[in-house]
Amino acid sequence: MSWQKRTRFLSPSDAEAQRSQRPSGLAERHNIQAFDLFCAYHLGITEDGAYKFQNIHQVAKRFGVNAAVIKQLLADLELDPDTVIHSGFDMAGAQVDVMLAPEGINRVELARGLYAEFLAAPRRARNWSKELEEAARDNERIFGRR
Repeated sequence: MSWQKRTRFLSPSDAEAQRSQRPSGLAERHNIQAFDLFCAYHLGITEDGAYKFQNIHQVAKRFGVNAAVIKQLLADLELDPDTVIHSGFDMAGAQVDVMLAPEGINRVELARGLYAEFLAAPRRARNWSKELEEAARDNERIFGRR
């Protein structure tokens, strides 16, 4: 979904309250906010508001901690890859929205709406067998039988 089409807005604080995230002592100790970590790690938003893919080590350096702290914070704040994958949130679409944001669009402000959507997104168990079967059918339809 492009940045232009997003109309529903729920403030990050309202969405966070809906999910009732428990606070992380580690985040408090290192003064790292969940929203800032979401922006850097998942959306690639740099300190100056630009876009650049950042791996866990680059994000850790940015926050002045090591990669193990970031990995633990992702889990504590329910921002880890497993939580994202089992979320109804379209992370790939959000990443593209941030990456391709036109000149004059503030990526951090764009991310506020994305973060609220992520927090409000339902968590669901994925049916990997079904997804693999659908992908195999799509591949066969597109590329033919091997």
